[in-house]
Amino acid sequence: MRRVLFFLLSIAFLCSAVQGYVLFIEAPDELRAGAPLLVSGTTTFPAGTQFDIVLYKLQFTTPEELERRMIIVDESKTFDASFPTTGLQAGQYKVEAQFLDDPGSKLGSDSVTLQQVVIIDRSDEVFLTAPRDQVLGEALLIEGYIPDLGVATITLRISGPAGFSLPDQYVRTTTQPGKIDGWFTYRVPVTEQGNYYVEIYDREGFMTTVRYAVERPAPGTSVPVGTETAMEEPLQTSPSAIPFPLAALAAGLVGAALICGGRRR
Repeated sequence: MRRVLFFLLSIAFLCSAVQGYVLFIEAPDELRAGAPLLVSGTTTFPAGTQFDIVLYKLQFTTPEELERRMIIVDESKTFDASFPTTGLQAGQYKVEAQFLDDPGSKLGSDSVTLQQVVIIDRSDEVFLTAPRDQVLGEALLIEGYIPDLGVATITLRISGPAGFSLPDQYVRTTTQPGKIDGWFTYRVPVTEQGNYYVEIYDREGFMTTVRYAVERPAPGTSVPVGTETAMEEPLQTSPSAIPFPLAALAAGLVGAALICGGRRR
């Protein structure tokens, strides 16, 4: 009986040793460039345990490390990290949990410490003709074209500072004579300076996110340099008005003519 009990205890101890602590991370399988990459997770490691969440770009050679976030486990045993993706190229990426010291057998076999993410970016299919740096009073102008799109409807999702947000804006593209590029232009009056983000979608889905920086116009830029409009004299509006010196001269000539005529008589 003692041998059976010892055997069962040994099996239980072995299972707990094999299981160890568990760590799960979760990230989206697919993400559009410009949107933040959110990584969340749970663990049974004790509070105070430290590890990193690392973002890599996958390539034919060794993966390239882009950024990392330090995680310290608290009593909730949950954690999260965020990575910006603005400017990242389309392709395969991965996020991975890495410990400062190899956890070895402490990490249970059921753990999920790596997640691959595909970043979608079709920004090379959109050509912008309006500047990305604009000033209040002229902003926000969204203008450009999509090659070979023709006449179609695109969707703009616009957000900005101070909670600025618009519902989906549907814009009809136009074409130029003899061409099939789809041109679009859309203006949104804004009153706050800051960064505005415009997501562009076509019939195939998300294309790209464009950031526009809107600032206040520089002081004194409303009047072109070298002009003095306040010093200009008003134009004559009455065609019958005669300048005073000419009127006096004419009156003198008429008076002289009358005197001469009187002497002749």
